Amino acid sequence: MITLNYISGFYSVVLLGSFNPLIFHPLWLLKKGLIPESDVVDKKIVINSQVSQYPIGDWMQMTVTPERCEFKIQKPERIVVMKDLIMGTLNALPETPIIAMGINRGNIINLGDADSYYKFGLKLAILNIWNDCLHDPRLRDIIIEDVENTGEGEEKVRRRIQIKSAEVKDQPFCIDVNLNNHYTAKVQDVAFAIKNLDTYLMSDMERYDKILNSITDKMNCDE
Repeated sequence: MITLNYISGFYSVVLLGSFNPLIFHPLWLLKKGLIPESDVVDKKIVINSQVSQYPIGDWMQMTVTPERCEFKIQKPERIVVMKDLIMGTLNALPETPIIAMGINRGNIINLGDADSYYKFGLKLAILNIWNDCLHDPRLRDIIIEDVENTGEGEEKVRRRIQIKSAEVKDQPFCIDVNLNNHYTAKVQDVAFAIKNLDTYLMSDMERYDKILNSITDKMNCDE
């Protein structure tokens, strides 16, 4: 039986648009009341015209470039706090053009043993079609894309799930599974990001588990 053993993971929100990295200083977030003073970390701060990158306390990593703003955490119990920080940041910069938003989640997962590791790849792709021309075909990377439309036939969200082998020290038989939920703005403004973040953040994070549990259940039922 294939069992998923989660080792490490992340949860992130990425905003695409036009940003000034110099604005995104921890002290600016503090001044706006978006983070407490205890979350201002003196070390590991990089801020210039091309990138702002630093930790927020011990729970979030923030990276801003002229085209991209990323909020990234590792603990699921911090998702709501991250959401509040993003909402506050967007409200503090109401004129910022946002062209797209990604709600992302990823995990390194150990499948336990060589047999489960091979079967997992075998179930995702038909490997035996390669047997006549290859010695021992194995799946290393697969990307599945799905487009969900609105009732009017317009694109609502484009989802991409990538599953690939992962090299982890002292942890053989690992895979790296990432889900990206991509929302493109019709009107390039902050309101688009705030609305979609409020509506879809939690459900998109939960969708990750539903997808993995669904395909794993089907793999185990086929045995």
